[in-house]
Amino acid sequence: MNVLSANIQFIPLHSKEPMTAVDQAIALIQSAGLTYEVGAFGTSVEGEARVVQELVRNLLESTISKEFLLNVQYHVGVDKLSNKQKVAKFR
Repeated sequence: MNVLSANIQFIPLHSKEPMTAVDQAIALIQSAGLTYEVGAFGTSVEGEARVVQELVRNLLESTISKEFLLNVQYHVGVDKLSNKQKVAKFR
């Protein structure tokens, strides 16, 4: 399996209830079947590369908010640490 890690930040613009939109984006992330951890400034996900990319595409095509920023950081490469390994010493 080709594993891909990413950090995703969904920022609704011009929204009267921005946290409702953020909650909907997180629900979409949760439904993707990936390992995830919600943080204060974004959600880290990890799993099969195809599924991570599909999730990002689904967020881009979503109607959660009329206008939004979608920040995605990918960790690519061979022999990379898992998300769990990256934070283990701080838990």
